[in-house]
This record gives sequence, C-alpha cells and structure tokens, in this order.
Amino acid sequence: FEVAKIKNAMQQLPEGYKMVLSLYLFEGYDHTEIAEILEISENTSKTQYLRAKRKLLEILKKV
Repeated sequence: FEVAKIKNAMQQLPEGYKMVLSLYLFEGYDHTEIAEILEISENTSKTQYLRAKRKLLEILKKV
C-alpha cells in the first residue's frame, strides 16, 4: 500500500483507534506507555490497536 493511501485510511478511523495506532506504530510507544498517556488500561490499548489494524485493512481493501 502507498503511504498516502494508508494516511487517508487512518483518517477514517475512530479517534481512539487512530491515537493508539499512531502512538504504537509511528511514535514507538509500547502498550504500557500508551495506557499511561491516554489514561486507559493496557488491555484497552491492545484491544484498540488490534481493532484499528483490522479496520484499517478493511478500508484499504475497499480502495
């Protein structure tokens, strides 16, 4: 996938998913750090990350 398509697809994600995905993939934080930053549990961070990845792939396959 092209970077532009990925960035465009990410804009279509819910805000929480977008934040977790960005912090994990682009900023290099782990789930413990993301949980502290966003004031959520570590499990919530992991769950939102996995859901965000799935949703992102769905969006990209439609493009």
